Amino acid sequence: MTPLYLYRIKKDHIRENLNKYTRNAFKSLPKIENPHILDIGCGTGVPTIELAQISGGNVTGLDNDAASLDLLQNKIEFLGLTKQIKIINDSIFNMDFPEESFDIIWAEGSVFVMGFENSIKEWHHFLKSKGFLVIHDEDKKKNKKLESIKKYSFKIIAQFDLSNRVWWKEYFIPLEKLVKEFRDKYTEDLELIQELNQDQNEIDKCRLDPQRACSFVVILQKV
Repeated sequence: MTPLYLYRIKKDHIRENLNKYTRNAFKSLPKIENPHILDIGCGTGVPTIELAQISGGNVTGLDNDAASLDLLQNKIEFLGLTKQIKIINDSIFNMDFPEESFDIIWAEGSVFVMGFENSIKEWHHFLKSKGFLVIHDEDKKKNKKLESIKKYSFKIIAQFDLSNRVWWKEYFIPLEKLVKEFRDKYTEDLELIQELNQDQNEIDKCRLDPQRACSFVVILQKV
């Protein structure tokens, strides 16, 4: 196991601190028997695995980062979830699923790729009738984003915020400790150092701009 791979595993364990909010969002949905869920921008799959375990359904995770998907695939096999989770290496821009393929579409931190409004517009037809779209996005321009929902045949079922304090306590502070631990231990692994620098840079940006470390979750139903 390379130092970079080990770092990503430990980083995922920190990200799991936020799984309680994934569960809160899922609890806002009505009971669906064996739901088919699409997790857009799944990355290393922390929410993907959580969704498979709490839903009892089938989850399709889509991302175009091969290294992240390799880590996710290893976790799927280790946890015995190969029958529940399928991963697709592709771009969000290339999605060509049949109309009304999914009961639930889940997007934690991925709507920025296409933009909030364009995402809900494009993803609407992938949902079954009365299906659900769950979005976790940065707090910036939240009111404008929520207002745009009305244009695209969705209604808001529930919404909640994750404050700056939540993000620092449950993610950024432990992540910064992890970055320092690996930086001190592995001084010559250039690939690892590059990723550590990227993560520290994001932490520093959030420290300078507290609003950057705020987010919201909104649960929508197709109407």
